Amino acid sequence: MFSLHSVNFDDMIPNWKMNTFEALNHILVLVVQGRLTYTFNHVQLKVEKGDLIYIPKGTLRGAENDGDHPHRKYTALFQHSFPRGVFPWFDRNRVVFGKTRHYDQIRQLFEELYREKVDEKPLHNFICVGKLQELIGLACRGVETASISPMKWKLAEEIKSYLLGHYREAVDLKALAAIAGLTANYTVSLFKEVTGQTPHQYVQQLRLAKARSLLTSTTMNVSEVAEYLGYYDASYFYRKFKQATSLSPTEFAAQAKVE
Repeated sequence: MFSLHSVNFDDMIPNWKMNTFEALNHILVLVVQGRLTYTFNHVQLKVEKGDLIYIPKGTLRGAENDGDHPHRKYTALFQHSFPRGVFPWFDRNRVVFGKTRHYDQIRQLFEELYREKVDEKPLHNFICVGKLQELIGLACRGVETASISPMKWKLAEEIKSYLLGHYREAVDLKALAAIAGLTANYTVSLFKEVTGQTPHQYVQQLRLAKARSLLTSTTMNVSEVAEYLGYYDASYFYRKFKQATSLSPTEFAAQAKVE
């Protein structure tokens, strides 16, 4: 769980400087204008608009305007009690820095979080925690993938579009390679780098999502669903479905009807 300590908005403060001290909370920072220089454990880092920084609790940090250039930034200070494996940043216990692919969404969430915290309307603490969790989840996702080139993203999205239209068919690596203009092996590597899945795994995900929908919204039985989705071995579909949901297709459909 999260607990929010404070949310701050620094708005073009001249001669702004923060002395070095140990962070007592975890901190998330989004720079929205200008430049500034941070020092983390005696290492300097210059940041600018669009940069997102996660600073773990216990980090020695200091900061100041970059020369005569003031800045605008949002800062959220928080504590958490999540176990390992939930948010990758927390497991590493080090400063994370980079551009985010979700800048507009993250800025909007920061603005909403800041207003909610300042206004202190009824249930503001409950609402703030929800916004903070969404903000950190989106921030982790965006910065983790920020080093991937725009061209790779474009190719991966084109491959995704193709797979969305052909997910009931066997994965045709030659067709995917033709879309990317690359070898089949490199196309698979590129897709996995961007999405974290191989094309086969992505198609499996699409099929199982559709299976859940069909089992709960139609009168199709398990064999019919398996055949429709391109599983010519119903027992293989059964195993894959249970691995993904911990329920057999029949159990899943029955439970959904009860709910």
